[in-house]
This record gives sequence, structure tokens and C-alpha cells, in this order.
Amino acid sequence: MVRAIVLGAGVAGERHARAFRALADRCVLAGVYDPNADAAKQLAMELGIPWLETLEPAFEEAHVAIVGGTAEQRPALARAALERGLDVLIEPPLAPTVELAHSLLSAIVRAPRRPIAQVAFDEHFDPTVRELRALVADQTLIAVHAERMNPAAAGPTPELDVVSELMAQDLQFVMALTGEPIAATQAAGRRIRRGGPIDHAQALLVMEDDLVASLVASRAGAAHVRRIWVTTTTAEIMADLDTRLIEAVRTTSKVGRHESIAQRVELPFEDPAVVQAAAFLRYHERRTSPDVGIGQAIACQEAALAILKRIELIAHRPAMRRGPQAA
Repeated sequence: MVRAIVLGAGVAGERHARAFRALADRCVLAGVYDPNADAAKQLAMELGIPWLETLEPAFEEAHVAIVGGTAEQRPALARAALERGLDVLIEPPLAPTVELAHSLLSAIVRAPRRPIAQVAFDEHFDPTVRELRALVADQTLIAVHAERMNPAAAGPTPELDVVSELMAQDLQFVMALTGEPIAATQAAGRRIRRGGPIDHAQALLVMEDDLVASLVASRAGAAHVRRIWVTTTTAEIMADLDTRLIEAVRTTSKVGRHESIAQRVELPFEDPAVVQAAAFLRYHERRTSPDVGIGQAIACQEAALAILKRIELIAHRPAMRRGPQAA
């Protein structure tokens, strides 16, 4: 039986803890730790697991660690677990900066044994996304378009910009789909709250294999949308992650004519966080490399940073002169 500890009692830690708890036949939650003791006690009480006052005794008994907490806390928590020989599942973004995220690679090198270090991009394990990847696996990819929108919400200013919070999932999808780095980036966006993070972003990426990706992420409107379109040389495929529906139109060529074939696939519900947790336990038990590792997560974080820099560059452009005096 795998013994797991939860490091970080925030929203991410709770989500992953509940996912692992659903795998009680393979895993036991040995406790939860957070620098904020009250938060750790509250989550421990809700889940019916021990509260860990300090980390060292927990490291002695655990096999794996689920690293949540705030972005500022994650590097230190992940390094501590890795250096004590635990395998880790880490919530993205890995750290507040790319430089701190890179520091996790040195912790992997210093680990007592080769660790399993997986990054928690839940949607990589979503049944609709898995089916979409399977449908285009043997095709020549031309373009990807993704739209991801959450309704604008009243209350405190969000901690993360919309690129890091929402678009990161689609960045990971594109990188996993092509296996290629980004060759060029253009982006634009805007803030809804003065002084707050970016609330609406549109990015245009060109990958090294010439695939074109256009990504939209927003929490400035009224709609909730999670859709991905993939264009190949022989098909146009749309996946709606909320309704778990895939619609594809394929073109077949015959002498003198073209024919279109429509396909509709409805997927059963599976909790991606639970599927991801099961995959992580499998990687841990078999000592195999995870689908989404630290390197890919750092590449996603670097891509998000490049997009944000492009947005800021446009936002701070000199005011355009209008009228007959403009020349």
C-alpha cells in the first residue's frame, strides 16, 4: 500500500487529496502539512486524516508526496520531499519564477534514488482529451485552436493571471501533441481590474514543426467554455471538454470528387484528477517516467512568460496618433 502525504492545504492540495482518497485500495493518505497550521488542521479534519505538525517524521513513513500550496511554497516543499527520496506530484505552476522552477531539476539530481516527478496537468488525463489525442495520432497536424473561458467573478483580485491559471492547460496540450518547442510567439490581452493580473489573453504560437496554435483564455465575460479544435490534412475535429463530446468531419478523396464523413463521439464521465492519481501510483510502482514531467512543465511556464511579456509589450506601446496630424 502506497503511503502519501499532502504538502499544502489549499485548493490544489484538497483536490488531489480527494482524488487519492478515491483510490483507497492502492493508497492511504498519511497526513497533511501546511505552513499555515490552521489550514492543515481544517483539511485534515475534513478528510479524516492526520494533521502533520512537522515534516520530518512524515517523510520517514511516506512513499510519495502531493505538492500543492501556493506557488511560492511549492519549490521548497517539492525539494524537501525529493531530497528525502519521495516521489512527487506537483501542482503547476511549479514556482513563482522560471528560475525557481529550474531549481527542482537539481533536487532531482540530488535525490537518493531516481525519483518520479510528475506535474499535475489534470486535463492531460481527461477522457475527452485522451480520445482527441488518439484520433489525431496518425494524422498530419496543421493547426490547433483552443478557447477556455470562465465567467467574471466578484470578490478579491485573482492571484494568478489568466495565462498561468487557464491557458497553461492548452499550452501543455499543444506541447504534448506535437512534441516540439515553440518557434515564435505573438499575444495580446487586457486587464479588467486596474493593477490586477491579465484577465483576457489571446496567443498565436508557431511550433518548430510549423503547427499553428491559437489560444484564447478569459475570465472577463459571462460564458464558461472549454473547447479545442484540431485541423489536420484530412479532418476538422472539435472537442468540448464540458459536454465530453467530440465531433469530427473527415474528407476522403476519390477520383473526381471529395466526400465528407461526420463522426460523433460521446465520452463517459471520468474524474481527470482520479485518473491522474492512478497514473502517478502506477509510475511510482513500476518506476517508469510520467507522461508530464518537470521539463515539460518548465517549457509551459516559459511559454506562459513569453506570452505575458508580449501582452505587456503591446499594453505599454506609445499612444497611436490619430487624425490629420498623424504621419
